[in-house]
Amino acid sequence: MASFLHNFSSVLISMVLIFLLVVPSLMCHSMEEKDLQHICSKTQNRTECLNLFKSDPRSLNTDIKGLTGVAVDLALNKSNAVHTQYNQLYTDTKNSELQEKYVACSKNYNDAIRDLQVVKNYLDINRYRFITVEIKDALQEVMSCRNVLKKEPIDPANMDNQNEEFKLLCYMVKVTSHYLIQK
Repeated sequence: MASFLHNFSSVLISMVLIFLLVVPSLMCHSMEEKDLQHICSKTQNRTECLNLFKSDPRSLNTDIKGLTGVAVDLALNKSNAVHTQYNQLYTDTKNSELQEKYVACSKNYNDAIRDLQVVKNYLDINRYRFITVEIKDALQEVMSCRNVLKKEPIDPANMDNQNEEFKLLCYMVKVTSHYLIQK
């Protein structure tokens, strides 16, 4: 009986050690090209998604939480740039109808920046389930801007491309955060 208990405890200790070594490595899995391709396949523009992730060297040297952080940072950088651009367009144009559109979009992007800052905070404190709500809000802001720009007169600055890229970045945050929720 003593031999059985000794063998059993040895096996049990071995299993616990293996568990302790394997599970953390799975939780801290570094992203590989195939992981980025899989994540980007869930967005509306796989190629551009991959290019955006690859533009940040942190993308392949991190886990899924870090990749979500990269996506949030990319979205924040883009939203700040677009917000600044709308403010400049407002200042530069003399057309009052265009000024109204640009100021409306500037406000939309200001709100989207706030939403993304909240996302960043939720990511930092591991409140992943709340990220989706804020990303939906940020996406709603860009859609509101796009709807304003579709009305006459036509936007000579052609800001739709900027809005599309921001929208893609929001989807990148949404997709990566989905994996955090499942974790």
